Amino acid sequence: MARKSRKNIETTAAAPVIESSYYKTAVYVRLSIENSGKDDDGDSIENQTSICKEYIADHPDLKLFDIYEDNGKKGTHFDRPEFQRMMEDVKGGKVQCILVKDLSRFGRDYIEAGQYLEKIFPFLGVRFISITDGYDSLTSDDAEGALMIPLKNMMNDVYAKDISRKIITSFRARQEKGEYLPAFPPYGYVKSKTRAYRYEVDEKVAPYVRMIFEWKAAGVSHNEICKRLNDMGAVTPAKRKVELGIWHAEKYKHTVWYGRTLIDILKNITYTGTLVYGKMPKSLYQGIKCHRAKPEEWRTIPDAHEAIISRELYDKVQEMFEARAKDMQERMDKHAPLREQITNHFRGKIYCGDCGKRMRFVKANNRHIPMDQEHSYYVCGGYIDSGYRNCTRRMIRYPDVETAVMAVIQGQATAALDQEKLLRQMRGSVKEKSLIDKYVGQINYISQELKKVNGRREHLFESFTEGVLDEAEYRFAKQKYDNEATELGKKLSDAKAKKKQLDEVLTLDNKWLAAMREAEDRTEVDSELVKHLIRSVKVYEEKRVEVELNFGEQKQVMERIISEMAGGDADE
Repeated sequence: MARKSRKNIETTAAAPVIESSYYKTAVYVRLSIENSGKDDDGDSIENQTSICKEYIADHPDLKLFDIYEDNGKKGTHFDRPEFQRMMEDVKGGKVQCILVKDLSRFGRDYIEAGQYLEKIFPFLGVRFISITDGYDSLTSDDAEGALMIPLKNMMNDVYAKDISRKIITSFRARQEKGEYLPAFPPYGYVKSKTRAYRYEVDEKVAPYVRMIFEWKAAGVSHNEICKRLNDMGAVTPAKRKVELGIWHAEKYKHTVWYGRTLIDILKNITYTGTLVYGKMPKSLYQGIKCHRAKPEEWRTIPDAHEAIISRELYDKVQEMFEARAKDMQERMDKHAPLREQITNHFRGKIYCGDCGKRMRFVKANNRHIPMDQEHSYYVCGGYIDSGYRNCTRRMIRYPDVETAVMAVIQGQATAALDQEKLLRQMRGSVKEKSLIDKYVGQINYISQELKKVNGRREHLFESFTEGVLDEAEYRFAKQKYDNEATELGKKLSDAKAKKKQLDEVLTLDNKWLAAMREAEDRTEVDSELVKHLIRSVKVYEEKRVEVELNFGEQKQVMERIISEMAGGDADE
């Protein structure tokens, strides 16, 4: 059989349809929370998916990449998990086309939807298709299409706001009649089994609620109340939800009392027999975002259920909170100029070494000590949040942390600058040339091996077309050479990366060295230094501090290369 020319073989091999001929297509489907599981007028997740798949089957230029499903997510915003995942794939070049059943499934905010269709998708080079709207961005350049899409988006937006108005109006009417209860009753109550929309006292834990209010009114501190409740084995709100079958996670069975839980109970007017609505209001049609409303804005229904405490006791406790808050605010205002000079330089960097919780910065605020940086301290967040039980008391003064961190930085700076001095001495030496030759030799050798494998791979198809290899032999050999080429490609990339690291170190262009040079003459810690150099600070018992610095990888690279130049085998 006559041998075909290399040019003809390449032309023959390119004849089949390749993947770039297709639009890798993302199918996006959504069902809003309002009609999830209800009569959906054919817009169920299954129906949308089926319609989109049928469309792809009828269009050879589309190839399904993945299905992105936001079930129970509103279309009035685009902060949806699957939509965001799809956009990540779009930005990563994995998706070239987005397919939806109709525009309302894509989104109902016409301004933001318009941004995507008219600016973002065209900029990213992404094709957009809405099946029932008859819209395809690849072909709809006409004036009618340009007019109808924004118009339909606006109609979807108006529809969403109309639905919002109807739902909120109905919802508030039900609240005013007392025909609505939150999903979970507050600690001390259960939902009545005999009366709709009513609470009944949970006799097992209601006594603890009364104790909490009475102790607080008597001036007992939150720490002491938590200690008393934990010592007597009082069931926590989380554990009670598990006992009632509301929650099921094992971790909630072992919770303890802590201050935040007490405050939530002590500020809840429900215990006086009052139902409260509108604590966290929001309204799409009014343009009101979800926010915490002031108590005077709440809607209340008194005597809706049996009270656990009297209104007088509740009011007394609230007055105590208000008096404490007022006193604290007055002190804060008085000492504001001094407190502004106190800075948490280790914000977000300092942790308890035992429980792993972040440590909280406490500014000096005691009448008997100076209000300055020196008298501020850090305390374990896990110790505070667990009612002072889950972690040992972990507290450390700011100056102790600063001293420990500066000692580490100065020690590392000294070592790094000694290494820099050693590198300067080695530059131009036989050892430096030998190491460079070693890296260049590795790159050249791997490159030659990769070239050989690619050459063998190129001749495979020629052997197949000439009948030297059958299809099974061709596929087996091709897979073998593909694997070899991939492995050699990885080795070549790794060798080139190490050669680049070597060049950076030999030219003293190393981030670790640069950072240590900057820190060499520093004697005090500030926020800028911490942000640049510190990865984390961990505090253990007896004020033991463990400091992890940034640029650890660059430090290891420099140490490895110095070891190799000195004759070690750190690279092996």
